[in-house]
Amino acid sequence: MRVLVISHTYIAPINRKKWQSLSFLFPEVDLRIIFPNYWPTTIFKHKAEDDLSAYNSDSCTFLSLDTFKAGNEVLYCYTPIKLFSIIKNFKPDIIHVEQGDNALSYFQAILFTKILGINSKFIFFTWVNWHHKFSLKYRFFWKWIEKFNLKKSDAAIVGNADALAILHGKKFFRPTIILPQLGVDLQIFRPVKKECSSSIKIGFAGRLVEEKGIFLLLRAFAELSNKYKNLKLSYLGSGPSKTQLLQRIIDLNVKDNVEIIAPVPHEQVAIFMQSLDIFILPSFDLTQWREQFGHVLIEAMACKVAVVGSDAAEIPNIIACVGQIFKQKNYLSLRDAIEKLIIDESYRNNLAELGYQKVIKNYSCAAIAEQTYKFWSSVLKKENCCE
Repeated sequence: MRVLVISHTYIAPINRKKWQSLSFLFPEVDLRIIFPNYWPTTIFKHKAEDDLSAYNSDSCTFLSLDTFKAGNEVLYCYTPIKLFSIIKNFKPDIIHVEQGDNALSYFQAILFTKILGINSKFIFFTWVNWHHKFSLKYRFFWKWIEKFNLKKSDAAIVGNADALAILHGKKFFRPTIILPQLGVDLQIFRPVKKECSSSIKIGFAGRLVEEKGIFLLLRAFAELSNKYKNLKLSYLGSGPSKTQLLQRIIDLNVKDNVEIIAPVPHEQVAIFMQSLDIFILPSFDLTQWREQFGHVLIEAMACKVAVVGSDAAEIPNIIACVGQIFKQKNYLSLRDAIEKLIIDESYRNNLAELGYQKVIKNYSCAAIAEQTYKFWSSVLKKENCCE
């Protein structure tokens, strides 16, 4: 089985573990993973290494290519000659693109493969779980790209249940599976023995924006800290609401118990998670945005940290039976969920253990790789059965 993977996600070295795991588990698969040379984000600017050989194996090769419109998941595309040449020489059985159903890079891959007359199967990944507000430009151009991509696709992997419902709304009823894009590297995100301390450390990691529930969390914490003097709260991240958050911390008179930590490389997020007793993701839904998965939750769970999450979007599906779920936008519900974990250490430790076991079973890099391979095989098997 020859598989060509295309996604900007793998410019980050920590994310390559999924394909390395798949290659180790299923060495009969010949993998080529393509990503841009450069990718700017809100917080970081990623640049691919000049030499990627350290990440490669006999059956897994990472390749970085020049792109246009880097930083935009829908608009960006690869240098045509190079991508065309790779497809021509590799002749993939499957082309797997993790940029959504309307991505120009996916259109490129399908178009070049059809021109070359190669009989590849096309699979895309999406976790868009809200309905876009379409502009005229989208209706007259990008809607056509989306329809073309969907028509030529043989299967899809969706990151959450809402994304699947949206695909069905677009009349896409070909084989699909609900599976997160990335798993957790259990060699990096792992439990550590904590030093004995009388304090309870609560944490949040992510963009500092209102819809992530950062002010709701601060309000609940401020009230609890008046009752329990051993609480600490740490925010890891940055964003447009940072200045407002700092001012709110001062206004609520909790500056001695709350800190904001600047963003760190992804590998170092594990150190932050390992220091916590409780991790909280208090996001709430907006018309044009919903939490697509909440990867930080499974990273915290992998470090054996008890988790609390709102009932927004995919969050309750991730932490069902292993975490505390509260009603989104409701600070009293959040406060009560946190307090339950504060006062009952045994319950807190039990949730942490349950979360850890769930990650091993469902969300490790190896688990995601195995489910991806099985899905690929089923798509190819269906083709063979129909011949």
